[in-house]
Amino acid sequence: MMIEDAALRLFAEQGYEATTVEQIAAEVEISTTTFFRYFPSKADVILCHQDANMPQLRAAIIAYPPGESDLTAVEHAIKQVWVPNADPLHSQRAGQAVAASVSLRGLYNEMSRNWLEGIAAALAERRGLREPDETAIITARVALGVFNEAVRAWGSKGYKAGVGTEVDRAFARLRQLSAEWAN
Repeated sequence: MMIEDAALRLFAEQGYEATTVEQIAAEVEISTTTFFRYFPSKADVILCHQDANMPQLRAAIIAYPPGESDLTAVEHAIKQVWVPNADPLHSQRAGQAVAASVSLRGLYNEMSRNWLEGIAAALAERRGLREPDETAIITARVALGVFNEAVRAWGSKGYKAGVGTEVDRAFARLRQLSAEWAN
C-alpha cells in the first residue's frame, strides 16, 4: 500500500517520532482525514498487519490433528499462516522503526502479549479447555520465542532468504535442545 511504503520510508529517513501524519499524507497526496480512514494512528502503519493473521493462526492451531503435540501445532500454524505473509521490505523497515523508537517498542510488546494470549487460548481450545492452563501458556511463550528468534536471524541476514528457512532452523534447534535436555 502506498501509504505504508511512504510512512516506512519516512520513518527510516527521519525516525518514527520525527515523522508526522501530515508528512506521510503529503507524501502520497492524500489528506490526513484519508490517512485516518486507513489507519487509526501513526503506529498502526507499522503494527496493523501484525495482528491481521491471528484469526487464521488460531484456526490452524485448533484444527491441527489432536495426536500431535501443541508445540508442533503452533509450529505448523506459523509456517502455514505467518511465513507466507512475511514481506521482507516491510519487515525490515518496520523492524528498524521499532528498534529506534521507545514508544513503538512498548506497543510491540503489548501486541506480543496479545499474540501470546491468542496462541494460548487456541491451544486451550484445541485440548477442550475453557481457559489456557500453564502448559498452554508456556507452549505459547516458547513458540513465540522461537519465532521471534527466527525473525531476528532473518533480519540479521538482511531479510534475503525466506523467513521460512529461519523458522525451520529455529524449531529444529529447539527440538535438538529438547532432546539434549531429556538425556
